[in-house]
Amino acid sequence: MPPSGSASSLKQGRAPHRAALAVMALAALQSGSDALAACQPPEDEQTSSKIEVRVDAVRSASGSVVAVLYGDNPDDFLKKGKHLAKMFEPAQEGLVSVCLTAPNPGTYAVAVYHDENGNEKFDKTWIGLPDEGYGISNNPTILLSAPAFDEAKFEALEGSTVIDINVSY
Repeated sequence: MPPSGSASSLKQGRAPHRAALAVMALAALQSGSDALAACQPPEDEQTSSKIEVRVDAVRSASGSVVAVLYGDNPDDFLKKGKHLAKMFEPAQEGLVSVCLTAPNPGTYAVAVYHDENGNEKFDKTWIGLPDEGYGISNNPTILLSAPAFDEAKFEALEGSTVIDINVSY
Protein backbone atom coordinates (compact mmCIF):
# COMPACT_ATOMS: atom_id res chain seq x y z
CA MET A 1 0.00 0.00 0.00
CA PRO A 2 1.43 3.41 -0.92
CA PRO A 3 2.24 5.83 1.90
CA SER A 4 -0.40 8.39 2.81
CA GLY A 5 -0.21 11.47 0.61
CA SER A 6 1.31 9.62 -2.35
CA ALA A 7 -0.07 10.18 -5.86
CA SER A 8 -1.77 6.78 -5.82
CA SER A 9 -3.66 7.39 -2.57
CA LEU A 10 -4.71 10.85 -3.75
CA LYS A 11 -6.18 9.38 -6.95
CA GLN A 12 -8.10 6.80 -4.94
CA GLY A 13 -9.44 9.55 -2.69
CA ARG A 14 -10.71 11.54 -5.68
CA ALA A 15 -12.74 8.71 -7.25
CA PRO A 16 -15.73 9.03 -4.88
CA HIS A 17 -15.67 12.83 -5.32
CA ARG A 18 -15.75 12.49 -9.12
CA ALA A 19 -18.69 10.09 -8.89
CA ALA A 20 -20.52 12.49 -6.59
CA LEU A 21 -19.88 15.39 -8.98
CA ALA A 22 -21.17 13.34 -11.90
CA VAL A 23 -24.37 12.53 -9.99
CA MET A 24 -24.87 16.20 -9.06
CA ALA A 25 -24.33 17.30 -12.68
CA LEU A 26 -26.89 14.75 -13.90
CA ALA A 27 -29.37 15.91 -11.28
CA ALA A 28 -28.90 19.53 -12.35
CA LEU A 29 -29.57 18.62 -15.97
CA GLN A 30 -32.76 16.80 -15.00
CA SER A 31 -34.04 19.53 -12.66
CA GLY A 32 -35.84 21.35 -15.46
CA SER A 33 -37.87 18.26 -16.33
CA ASP A 34 -38.34 17.47 -12.64
CA ALA A 35 -39.95 20.88 -12.10
CA LEU A 36 -42.57 20.08 -14.72
CA ALA A 37 -42.94 16.53 -13.41
CA ALA A 38 -43.57 17.95 -9.93
CA CYS A 39 -46.42 19.95 -11.42
CA GLN A 40 -48.17 16.81 -12.75
CA PRO A 41 -51.21 15.62 -10.80
CA PRO A 42 -50.86 12.22 -9.14
CA GLU A 43 -52.60 9.32 -10.87
CA ASP A 44 -55.38 9.29 -8.26
CA GLU A 45 -55.99 13.06 -8.63
CA GLN A 46 -56.87 13.32 -12.31
CA THR A 47 -59.85 15.58 -11.60
CA SER A 48 -57.55 18.35 -10.39
CA SER A 49 -55.46 20.49 -12.66
CA LYS A 50 -51.86 21.48 -12.04
CA ILE A 51 -50.85 24.86 -13.41
CA GLU A 52 -47.17 25.52 -13.96
CA VAL A 53 -46.70 29.28 -13.87
CA ARG A 54 -43.41 30.24 -15.53
CA VAL A 55 -42.56 33.71 -14.23
CA ASP A 56 -40.01 35.47 -16.43
CA ALA A 57 -37.92 38.63 -16.01
CA VAL A 58 -37.46 38.33 -12.22
CA ARG A 59 -34.77 40.91 -11.52
CA SER A 60 -33.08 39.47 -8.44
CA ALA A 61 -32.79 36.48 -6.13
CA SER A 62 -34.11 38.45 -3.16
CA GLY A 63 -37.28 37.26 -1.44
CA SER A 64 -39.92 35.09 -3.10
CA VAL A 65 -42.00 34.90 -6.24
CA VAL A 66 -45.67 34.53 -5.30
CA ALA A 67 -48.36 33.11 -7.60
CA VAL A 68 -52.04 33.60 -6.72
CA LEU A 69 -54.83 31.60 -8.40
CA TYR A 70 -58.32 33.06 -8.85
CA GLY A 71 -61.47 31.19 -9.88
CA ASP A 72 -63.95 32.05 -12.61
CA ASN A 73 -65.90 34.70 -10.67
CA PRO A 74 -64.84 38.09 -12.12
CA ASP A 75 -65.89 39.82 -8.88
CA ASP A 76 -63.24 37.87 -6.93
CA PHE A 77 -60.34 38.68 -9.26
CA LEU A 78 -57.50 40.49 -7.44
CA LYS A 79 -59.62 40.84 -4.28
CA LYS A 80 -57.87 40.16 -0.99
CA GLY A 81 -58.87 36.81 0.51
CA LYS A 82 -60.77 35.67 -2.61
CA HIS A 83 -58.05 33.46 -4.10
CA LEU A 84 -58.20 29.68 -4.49
CA ALA A 85 -54.49 29.00 -4.03
CA LYS A 86 -51.29 30.88 -3.26
CA MET A 87 -47.75 29.54 -3.56
CA PHE A 88 -44.33 31.00 -2.72
CA GLU A 89 -41.10 30.00 -4.47
CA PRO A 90 -37.63 31.32 -3.67
CA ALA A 91 -36.72 34.05 -6.14
CA GLN A 92 -33.89 33.73 -8.59
CA GLU A 93 -32.88 36.11 -11.33
CA GLY A 94 -34.55 35.32 -14.65
CA LEU A 95 -37.12 32.50 -14.74
CA VAL A 96 -38.94 31.01 -11.74
CA SER A 97 -41.55 28.24 -11.97
CA VAL A 98 -44.40 28.04 -9.48
CA CYS A 99 -46.86 25.13 -9.38
CA LEU A 100 -50.49 25.80 -8.45
CA THR A 101 -53.29 23.26 -8.01
CA ALA A 102 -56.73 24.12 -9.35
CA PRO A 103 -59.66 22.11 -7.94
CA ASN A 104 -60.92 21.16 -11.42
CA PRO A 105 -60.24 21.91 -15.05
CA GLY A 106 -61.88 25.23 -15.91
CA THR A 107 -61.46 28.98 -16.23
CA TYR A 108 -58.93 30.69 -13.96
CA ALA A 109 -56.67 33.73 -13.73
CA VAL A 110 -53.26 34.10 -12.06
CA ALA A 111 -51.51 37.11 -10.57
CA VAL A 112 -47.83 36.99 -9.60
CA TYR A 113 -45.56 39.32 -7.70
CA HIS A 114 -41.93 39.41 -6.67
CA ASP A 115 -41.93 39.85 -2.90
CA GLU A 116 -38.36 41.16 -2.83
CA ASN A 117 -38.43 42.23 0.82
CA GLY A 118 -39.95 38.92 1.98
CA ASN A 119 -42.80 40.47 3.98
CA GLU A 120 -45.38 38.20 2.26
CA LYS A 121 -47.41 41.21 1.07
CA PHE A 122 -47.81 42.92 -2.30
CA ASP A 123 -46.38 46.32 -1.45
CA LYS A 124 -47.73 49.52 -3.02
CA THR A 125 -46.53 53.10 -3.00
CA TRP A 126 -48.35 55.79 -1.02
CA ILE A 127 -50.46 56.56 -4.12
CA GLY A 128 -51.44 52.91 -4.59
CA LEU A 129 -49.12 51.92 -7.46
CA PRO A 130 -47.21 48.62 -7.29
CA ASP A 131 -43.92 48.90 -5.42
CA GLU A 132 -42.82 45.36 -6.35
CA GLY A 133 -42.64 43.47 -9.61
CA TYR A 134 -45.95 41.99 -10.75
CA GLY A 135 -47.63 40.21 -13.65
CA ILE A 136 -50.97 38.77 -14.73
CA SER A 137 -51.86 35.72 -16.81
CA ASN A 138 -52.05 36.49 -20.56
CA ASN A 139 -49.70 39.45 -19.93
CA PRO A 140 -52.32 42.16 -20.58
CA THR A 141 -51.19 45.76 -21.04
CA ILE A 142 -51.58 47.48 -17.69
CA LEU A 143 -51.84 51.26 -17.71
CA LEU A 144 -53.56 53.11 -14.86
CA SER A 145 -55.82 50.38 -13.50
CA ALA A 146 -55.78 46.66 -12.86
CA PRO A 147 -56.80 44.47 -15.80
CA ALA A 148 -60.27 42.96 -16.01
CA PHE A 149 -60.78 39.24 -15.37
CA ASP A 150 -61.60 38.72 -19.07
CA GLU A 151 -58.11 39.95 -20.00
CA ALA A 152 -56.43 37.51 -17.63
CA LYS A 153 -58.57 34.37 -17.85
CA PHE A 154 -57.32 31.11 -19.33
CA GLU A 155 -58.49 27.50 -19.48
CA ALA A 156 -56.77 25.01 -17.18
CA LEU A 157 -56.95 21.54 -18.68
CA GLU A 158 -57.32 18.22 -16.92
CA GLY A 159 -53.84 17.14 -15.94
CA SER A 160 -51.44 20.03 -16.38
CA THR A 161 -51.36 23.45 -18.01
CA VAL A 162 -48.38 25.77 -18.49
CA ILE A 163 -48.72 29.56 -18.57
CA ASP A 164 -46.03 32.22 -19.02
CA ILE A 165 -46.15 35.53 -17.16
CA ASN A 166 -43.67 38.39 -17.53
CA VAL A 167 -42.90 40.46 -14.45
CA SER A 168 -43.00 44.26 -14.75
CA TYR A 169 -41.24 46.53 -12.27
